[in-house]
Amino acid sequence: MFRVFLFLFGLHLALSAREPKQITVQNQGTISGMYITRFRTKRVAAYLGIPYAQPPVETRRFAPPEYNDLPTWEGVRNATTYAPDCMQSDIKKDDNVQNTLSRHDELFMKLLETQLDEPKKKEFSEDCLYLNVYVPDEIKVEGYPVMVWFHGGSFVRGSPNDMNPFQIVLKQKVIFVSVAYRLNIFGFFSTLDNEVPGNFGLLDQVASLVWVKNNIEKFGGDTENVCIFGHDAGAVSVGLHILSSYSAGLFAKAISMSGNVLAPDTVSIARTEMSTVDKVASAFSCFRKPTFQLLDCLRRVNFQALLDIGEPLNEWKPIVDAGFSNVSSPFLPEIPSKMFNEDMFVPVPVLAGYTNMEDALLLNKDDAEDAGISQREFDLMREEVILSDITIENGSCFTNQHHIQDAVAFFYKPIPPTTNETVLRKQFLDFYTDKVHGATTYQLAKHLGKHAPVYLYRFDLKPFSDIANEGIPSWIGVPHNFDLIFTFGLPYLAAPSDFNKWDYRDKSVSEIIMKMWTNFAWYSHPTNSGVIIDWEPFEIEKPGYLIIDRQNFTMSTTENMNYRAFEFWTDFYPKVVAIGTKCCREVLDDSGADSIISQCAKQTLLTWLFILVLLS
Repeated sequence: MFRVFLFLFGLHLALSAREPKQITVQNQGTISGMYITRFRTKRVAAYLGIPYAQPPVETRRFAPPEYNDLPTWEGVRNATTYAPDCMQSDIKKDDNVQNTLSRHDELFMKLLETQLDEPKKKEFSEDCLYLNVYVPDEIKVEGYPVMVWFHGGSFVRGSPNDMNPFQIVLKQKVIFVSVAYRLNIFGFFSTLDNEVPGNFGLLDQVASLVWVKNNIEKFGGDTENVCIFGHDAGAVSVGLHILSSYSAGLFAKAISMSGNVLAPDTVSIARTEMSTVDKVASAFSCFRKPTFQLLDCLRRVNFQALLDIGEPLNEWKPIVDAGFSNVSSPFLPEIPSKMFNEDMFVPVPVLAGYTNMEDALLLNKDDAEDAGISQREFDLMREEVILSDITIENGSCFTNQHHIQDAVAFFYKPIPPTTNETVLRKQFLDFYTDKVHGATTYQLAKHLGKHAPVYLYRFDLKPFSDIANEGIPSWIGVPHNFDLIFTFGLPYLAAPSDFNKWDYRDKSVSEIIMKMWTNFAWYSHPTNSGVIIDWEPFEIEKPGYLIIDRQNFTMSTTENMNYRAFEFWTDFYPKVVAIGTKCCREVLDDSGADSIISQCAKQTLLTWLFILVLLS
């Protein structure tokens, strides 16, 4: 009885402490954190704004992160405030017309702001390589699993501080680490050589994982059970870490949400970035060559000017950096599809998926509730998407491009024919979602599933609460971002004035989703504990997705998942593109014995025969 009294007395003292225990970080110093509380009795420990690399300023601008010699401090560092976000355009400025958010981002950020008692003040800095660690407020002998979060934002914006992990950490007993990494021109500019090889934002993420590996045990985490976790660009980052030798051994499993490394235009190649280097040099009146002088010039540019002038010059993203440096190995030696085809990756358990209407809000014209698209709009948008896949190297290939377009049009034409604009809108969304999200997730699973368990999902469950659907037309299911409502337990994080605006069903669903995602972090299996749902791993012979909808959570069938479309995009379509553009790549014989026109005519005939055979 006396032992029970001592235990309860000790527990009371622990809960009454005003701040969590201090942590000594390896080769840096001691930090003190804070408790984040809700309803007085519920709390988690938070250690905010911890530097994981030297500030990437001055001579460290456009250089890999320096983390062998970490920032140090005397005494106890106060880790109770967020560090500034990495440099990016402030979308809230009235004059920032060029960097307006997409509709799904705008609505989701508005929803997140309703969760706050008062709006957060946004601060940006070039000195931004910091992370946050959130820890359950419990004594536990065994190590907690660690979930490392890479935020989204298309590699040009975003913050590790936007998503509140309180509910995940409190209820699911995991350690959550959110990471800032360099963005836009600061994180992804490359001179295509040894001076500025690029991919610095991804190398920042690697540095953060090294920090986690070295320190998370002191917070109660298990260094052998680290799950990297991302959405949008963060999900693409997850895929790139699976491929890169730099990240091998730094994590044990991965969650990829609404972003895929195999999606079109995910990474750049050197040939397409040559003009970008010229544009940057010209924009800042720097000598283009030699590149060490260009680098010296750019390092002297004011950071705000570098952002304001430099960000609009390119669609900044990761690049295939093979051959850029003779002193270090590339982060990404080949395009992702080739690396997966050649098994150049480290297999780990993966959970991956997407929502049923990722891009629907981009089609929502003038906020009209029932606006559809015409047949002409359908055809033009579809053709534009396909045209981006075709490299035009010779004008005589024009006819062959039409054959490629015709193959896609044949597969996606409405049967029976219709002029109903809402039907055509649905048809276009199916086409785009299948191509960009469904097929790439399917292909990723086919590669990874041979070596490790892969769990796929499609999120069809639209929130029941009006507060979550504000501004979203009724015909739209789950747009980009809105699955995060359930992943992070937003219904439980509402401000007191909004708490009753969340439907109890959304709270129940959120509990299930958080449990499955953290089950995966704990056990590499999403339904291992506390969930009575049958979620089968993906197999080539049985390619199942968990369909998360309002009726039930069930494995996919041919009735609710278009596997034929996935095979079309992953198997048939690449062959059509290859054969349809082959004449563009053929080099003429100097003798002129066979003209390019006759070659393309033959190729056109072969293309049509090929298409007819495959579609028959």
